[in-house]
Amino acid sequence: MLDKIIATFCILDDLLHILHHRNDPQAKITDSEILTIAILACQEFGGNMRKALQWVKALHLFSFVPSESRFNRRLHRLMPLLHALAPPRRAVWEALQTCTAYALDTFPMPVCENIRANRCRIAPEKAFRGYRASHRDYFHGVKVHLLVASGGFIVEFWLTPGSWHDLTGLYGMALDIPCGCALMMDRGYTDYVAEDLLREAEGLEVYPVRRETSVRYAGCRQYLAVVKRRFVESVGSCLHSLLPRRVHAVT
Repeated sequence: MLDKIIATFCILDDLLHILHHRNDPQAKITDSEILTIAILACQEFGGNMRKALQWVKALHLFSFVPSESRFNRRLHRLMPLLHALAPPRRAVWEALQTCTAYALDTFPMPVCENIRANRCRIAPEKAFRGYRASHRDYFHGVKVHLLVASGGFIVEFWLTPGSWHDLTGLYGMALDIPCGCALMMDRGYTDYVAEDLLREAEGLEVYPVRRETSVRYAGCRQYLAVVKRRFVESVGSCLHSLLPRRVHAVT
């Protein structure tokens, strides 16, 4: 774990130098250290920032560890910076590995237990009440739409309320994919107009998973779509394993 933390800190610090980011001279802890603690909390402690701060302070990994309140304020100010780190991170990945296949899929991410859905303050609207057909149960939270490359790299993601249809994620995502690449989609993203636009305007080879009663159903393309999109399901299961089994957050 220590090697992972050191590697994460070095990568974040180098990316911030590339973006010409300057730390506050009065701050006792740098922004790269704040982001490292946040990533450590997501990877090892199920998103629990308090446990990550206690663990870092106990091992004396950094010269100064802020309080929980100060850490939350610093982290909220750095949220726009996380979005700015995505393009250089993707550029480094594309320089190391070439990819010609991408997959688009969605998986639910509950924010509370079903019994607390009526009094949940994180997502109080009824639009967050969604249904999982694979598990045949309901959940209260958001849907995560993932665009993943064949190497397992998450290129793009989009969050929608749990009750919204999967096509809203398809319409809201930029889908920054190189021309000539293959795009595998789940049956929830079935839209003939969007498929034709992706083929004609973007030059993508679309392989959607279709139902047998579909007008454009083809057995050979169906097999390729089912087999080639398994890596996005592996990425989704890895992300799901990082989430805590029970969400104790109230606000």
